[in-house]
Amino acid sequence: MKTSLAGPRVSKDTSPGAIPAAEVWDQLNHIIASPVFRRSTRLQRFLRLAVERTLAGEIDQMKESIVGREVFDRGSNFDPSVDSIVRVEAQRLRRKLGEYYQTHGRADPILITFQPGSYVPAFTRVAHPEPARVAAGAERLATLARPNPRTVAVLPFSNLSPEPEQEYFCDGITEDIINAISAIPKLQVIGRTSLFSINRMEDPHELGKRLGAGTVIEGTVRKAGETLRVSARIIDSGTRRVRWSRVFDCKTSDVFSIENEIARSIARALRAGWQPEWIHKAPSTEAYVLYLKGRQAWNHMSRQGYQSAIEQFGQAISLYPDFAAPYAGLADVYTWLALWGMMRPREALPSAKHAALEALRLDPASAQAHSSLAATKFLFDWDWQESLVLAKRALELQPCYLDGHHIYGTCLFFLGHFEEARSYLEPAVHLDPLSFRLNRILGTLCYLEGKANEAERWLEAAIALEPDSTESRCLLARLRLLQHRYDAALDEALKCRQDSSSGLALGILGVTLMRTGDEAGALSTLERLAEMSSVGYVDPLSSALVHVALGNVDAALEFLENSLAERSPHALVLNFDPLFDDIRSDPRFQSLVASLKMV
Repeated sequence: MKTSLAGPRVSKDTSPGAIPAAEVWDQLNHIIASPVFRRSTRLQRFLRLAVERTLAGEIDQMKESIVGREVFDRGSNFDPSVDSIVRVEAQRLRRKLGEYYQTHGRADPILITFQPGSYVPAFTRVAHPEPARVAAGAERLATLARPNPRTVAVLPFSNLSPEPEQEYFCDGITEDIINAISAIPKLQVIGRTSLFSINRMEDPHELGKRLGAGTVIEGTVRKAGETLRVSARIIDSGTRRVRWSRVFDCKTSDVFSIENEIARSIARALRAGWQPEWIHKAPSTEAYVLYLKGRQAWNHMSRQGYQSAIEQFGQAISLYPDFAAPYAGLADVYTWLALWGMMRPREALPSAKHAALEALRLDPASAQAHSSLAATKFLFDWDWQESLVLAKRALELQPCYLDGHHIYGTCLFFLGHFEEARSYLEPAVHLDPLSFRLNRILGTLCYLEGKANEAERWLEAAIALEPDSTESRCLLARLRLLQHRYDAALDEALKCRQDSSSGLALGILGVTLMRTGDEAGALSTLERLAEMSSVGYVDPLSSALVHVALGNVDAALEFLENSLAERSPHALVLNFDPLFDDIRSDPRFQSLVASLKMV
């Protein structure tokens, strides 16, 4: 490879033997010790393996399958066509190296770079340049790590119709194209949350750089009565070149075939294999809009949003009982109501399971239905292996289905498989960095692992994205307790009091009050939890946490047993939760853990 930087003199021979191995190792150690890489343990392993094998002349060992097993702990059955971890992390590595050489490594004598699509590094010597010219060289270097054209961002299609109601329709077209190309192997598709959070007026080139997407899809929709005009373009974000464009004039009933045509065109432009079995299953645009409204309400992640979603999905099902998608949406609503204690799990989860089974019956090829059923089988049936099979099947059907990564990763870390869970959740959040749910679940994973600094980064990001989330603040309060920052924990717990219906928030408040020396305050939270339980469902785990803090072991164990009997999702991680460390050695606690039969 021949690298040319503006200003600095660069050696023309970039083969490993041209630069002494000792100098390359020194450069590698300097990179790994920098603030840019210091916390990226897996990227350090990736970079170190690549340099080691290249210096040893073993570049034939830098294959995707081998990297997956040796760096990311994938097993012997690792299939790169299904699991995209290596490609996603390689893209991250290129971006990190670009960031390093633009900041801490601006005056370094040796460049370590990767061309897109290659896992073999090139080593380039740079004669010590003048500081004024380093910035120009770094800018050129950044182009070496320009976004991969197989990472695709589908920008929200703009509504050119006078009716604001048509926004649902435009967003639906966008989501369908995302879903269609998410089923294409070896494509990385930027997640919905991040895409719908951007400024639609921003230049596609800048958006592509910011999202790490080499290919950007943009379009407009104009609807007049039953007539549609849909325009779409495929843009190379690096060169700004329009690779494909077309205008469709059709009836609204033909919109789904247009979506498939756009997805096919993306596949052709990127020389990727199209999945012809991906066909939109909505029976009409009315059914489709009802489903979209339900999904939008679900995305609010609030009690009111969930109730609205139930109504929208229910209306779609009553009008179109053979439409699978609303059943899967309904399953997700009931699952999340159970997850955050907004509904008794023993009532919510059977409803979720019934809806997911119906979705799968109606559409056996639905990744969403598989993921939804996996969640209910895990949380309600405690059928750990079947849940993993279903969740894995969802990713085989739609490799870039980020909600599927979320479900699969969560199942894995609930079972204690933390590293494997991370390998699914981290690529997901890198493709959808503005998803507060993905940031929060990674924070939860790190908290349970005892990695406080990493957990803090993810949870603070989740709260920055969704400041009103009681659940995220509760998790941050738990982390502060782990860090022995009791005043900070109390501050977060008090912010949760705005949600007066959250038993989980009240339980965390009781723990923090006890840790700050306010035993009377902790006892008062127990009284309030008892009052709330007399009129509605409150997860017994909330009271168990306070009793552990107070030292009431017998009471804590009784509430824990009740929580498991209620199928509380949060009770499934009691073996890892640091808040139960004080009673972990009690044989009765160990008996409760054993009853889960997770090992």
